[in-house]
Amino acid sequence: MKTPIRLTWTVEVDDALLHPLRESLGAIFGCSVQPGGGFTVLPEEFHAGRRQYSASAILRRLRPLRKHGEYLLAVTGDDLFAPGLNFVFGEADARAGCAIISLARLQAPRLGFPLTSERLLRRTLIEAVHEVGHLQGLGHCPRTSCVMHFSNSLADTDRKTPDFCPSCREALPPSGAELI
Repeated sequence: MKTPIRLTWTVEVDDALLHPLRESLGAIFGCSVQPGGGFTVLPEEFHAGRRQYSASAILRRLRPLRKHGEYLLAVTGDDLFAPGLNFVFGEADARAGCAIISLARLQAPRLGFPLTSERLLRRTLIEAVHEVGHLQGLGHCPRTSCVMHFSNSLADTDRKTPDFCPSCREALPPSGAELI
């Protein structure tokens, strides 16, 4: 049995996005994806100078919420950063089995790519699959169409697919692998 994923979210994340995200993640990873209820970002996780939240600080706080034998994926509408980067679409802590993605920049329109609900779902799915891929031990891939390619911009995310390239797919743990 594949490691199940539990999804948690902040209040501004729409159920109309969460339901298809759960279904798609389950189909891609061949596992159950269960709702884990909401969480709130805290004032101390906010960096006033950047006007962004620290993805690492949020992940540290969410670690105890992850149950043994599952991955925890958090979704927020708040803008996130990581040290050394202007922003991040998401971040994963593979050792803790927790990841977070942000919709803040995924919701932006781009020239030639107007924002539709389908485009937002696609972008969200790509970033969610990317972070769960990190939870399963995958690093960044040099292939620009692979879901594990690093996204430095919205254009990078729009160029990717929610699929793993053959090399990354082969590197995924076998279906019987167990998370501690």
